[in-house]
Amino acid sequence: MEKAHPDVFNILLQVLDDGRLTDGQGRTVDFRNTVVIMTSNLGSDLIQERFGELDYGRMKEMVLGVVSQNFRPEFIKPYWMKLWYSIR
Repeated sequence: MEKAHPDVFNILLQVLDDGRLTDGQGRTVDFRNTVVIMTSNLGSDLIQERFGELDYGRMKEMVLGVVSQNFRPEFIKPYWMKLWYSIR
């Protein structure tokens, strides 16, 4: 996600907030029954460097800090960490 063009975030916000997307020609696509999967490598270097040194909660907090520095708040807050898994 961090490598995407900034316009992609505006499009994704429309999809995630409204459940639909309208293109430049006025056509609407319904996303209400769609699963959107987004991935990122943000924080992966931190995890690799500090793995075993920090407990799960502290590591999660630090990765969220890295993510918060790279994504706008309106994109992170409602959607971040819906699925967060332990890499242990």
